Amino acid sequence: MQPPEVEYIRDQIANHVAEFTTLESGDLFDSGLIRFLPYDEAATIQERAIAVPFDIPIPKSQEEPYKVRFNDTDLTLWNRITPPSDNSWRAIPDGSAPLWYTNRFGSLIPAWNLFGNLFYLLTFGEEKESSQKDLHGRFAASFSPRAKYGLLEIPAFNEAVAALVGACAGLRDSGQPAFNIDGLIGPPVISLSHDCDILRGNDIWTQAVRLVRIFRPLVKMRLPGISNSWWIMRNAVAPRAFYFDNATGMIDLERCFGYRSTFYMLNGRSGRFGARSGLAVIPELLKEIPPEWDIGVHYNYDTFLNDERFSAQMEQLQEVTDSDIVVGRAHYLRFDPEKSFSFLQKHGISIDESSGYSDMIGYRNGIAGCFQVYDTVLKRPLEIWELPMTIMDTTLVRQYGPESITRFSQLLYHLSRVGGALSVSFHPGQFFNPEHKQMLGVYHRMLIECRQTGALAKTARSHVDSIA
Repeated sequence: MQPPEVEYIRDQIANHVAEFTTLESGDLFDSGLIRFLPYDEAATIQERAIAVPFDIPIPKSQEEPYKVRFNDTDLTLWNRITPPSDNSWRAIPDGSAPLWYTNRFGSLIPAWNLFGNLFYLLTFGEEKESSQKDLHGRFAASFSPRAKYGLLEIPAFNEAVAALVGACAGLRDSGQPAFNIDGLIGPPVISLSHDCDILRGNDIWTQAVRLVRIFRPLVKMRLPGISNSWWIMRNAVAPRAFYFDNATGMIDLERCFGYRSTFYMLNGRSGRFGARSGLAVIPELLKEIPPEWDIGVHYNYDTFLNDERFSAQMEQLQEVTDSDIVVGRAHYLRFDPEKSFSFLQKHGISIDESSGYSDMIGYRNGIAGCFQVYDTVLKRPLEIWELPMTIMDTTLVRQYGPESITRFSQLLYHLSRVGGALSVSFHPGQFFNPEHKQMLGVYHRMLIECRQTGALAKTARSHVDSIA
């Protein structure tokens, strides 16, 4: 019997194969082509199979990555392993940038720590080993060792699975791993969601921020920001303009593209970091959301690991909707990888989208798609799934400026070659709002890129429904 960690990674790979490739997961595992073995056993294998070592530790310091050309894109690998000492093993495609080690029997061993990297990323290894937190208690992207090497935007899990798919197909057809897997990868998936933090622009906190912007330049002996007075007056007269109205506008736009999304509702205690728009406007928006779209809860800032407040927010939201609330995302992305998942599961959440970064875009868990959360203490998977958020609207534009859509397109293209889902959070207040000119047209252009790439739309809930 294999260790529970191995069974867990095997299951996540099988789920990923079933969702994003044209293969059946049994094609990879039931045939015995892929085997998880200790390194010493993998080094002695003498048959046409893929031996994945599961006992190689992750080094304490990040190792230099390298790239391998694969299926018209690049795979980015790190934590390279040494080939077995037996001289019969050689590197494929070459020794400077290997993807596989192979011997005369046609056996394959991945040239990088495939199992160790994936388990480490899916179980939040980086942040569990770090004490760094930002002002909101979050593990920021800048704290990740991968940030130094530009690895945050690498879907390591997807790339590993694509390599395994190519190896299995190649071993059957020619006895050599394939580097072109056209026809074996399904179209990329786009997972759209909207955090409804502000639905009325006349709340006291939003207006106060604008008021501060008027006078703040005076501190540096500059002219006051008079234009902010216009936004104060505009939303005082028309509170829903560019907020509630944007939410319905996004629905109309998504309809035009044949897409659908998840709306996360923020209710409960109000305040600077809390629910600004109040509960009354939520039922009105719910009437505008088609039944094919999903409704979730945006966990309020003050509900973080607080049973009483979380239960109160859930009960309040459940009273105004007929939808079964089982999906959610944390406001300000506040969550603890060691405590939050069991907490959320206890309160009826089975799908979460909180694992993402606010300071950079990127794959926090190295995966473009959903995975079942694993408890490293109990050594078993929990009954809750995570769809990590890859892109937040303002973060993308702040990071890439005029190249934002180009970068978005590059990420989507890469997934079209290795398989996977790009998860995007776009706030209604950023959709079409002249107060935020840099965001005008961004969402529309993103959806155009999705259509041109042939991307399909799946909500977090439909991801899990297609697997479970």
